[in-house]
Amino acid sequence: MNSVRSIGRWSAVVATIFAIGYSVPQLFSAAELIPHPQDLYWLFLPSLFLAPAFLLTMICLDFSVGRNLKIWATIGWAFAAIYCTMITIVYFTQLTVVLPAQMKGEVDNKQVLLFDRRTFLMAVDCMGYFFMSLSTLFAAFAFRNDEKNKWLYRGLLWNGLLLPVLILAFFYPSFYYAGAIWMITFPLAMINASKFLGKLQL
Repeated sequence: MNSVRSIGRWSAVVATIFAIGYSVPQLFSAAELIPHPQDLYWLFLPSLFLAPAFLLTMICLDFSVGRNLKIWATIGWAFAAIYCTMITIVYFTQLTVVLPAQMKGEVDNKQVLLFDRRTFLMAVDCMGYFFMSLSTLFAAFAFRNDEKNKWLYRGLLWNGLLLPVLILAFFYPSFYYAGAIWMITFPLAMINASKFLGKLQL
């Protein structure tokens, strides 16, 4: 149990840090303060490390709940594993293959691996975050009746309820701005997960 408390707590802290590390450049990029495609480096790098930290957090939450609630947390980390796999493929491919070529002007607008609206990897990325939200939505039910950790429940639930918005954002760009609520809901969930896991009784 000590390892669950330690790994879970710090994984949640790391996930929070990388979520903020993504959110700040995203705001700068939206304000056109970072030129494209250089802005993608600042967005993809923290996102790449966020994924395994989130997965570890969800696994530790699964270990921390009672047997009668375990099904919800287990489904949560299973979806987190799908998210982590999809997102890691997308961002590692971008950082090591596509962006270096793009910076050299060796990638045209029809390149299959290009990360842009309505492209293949954008679709994979969108589905990845759909599974992240699905992960937190299911995990939230493991804490639904836990009055001591109601903010953990709320953070997980609110992040989970973003899943239709994240899908619609792929087809309708206006929903992309609504999806920016993730910058609040996800850190809220991870901060409270860190608090919860840090207080686990041995």
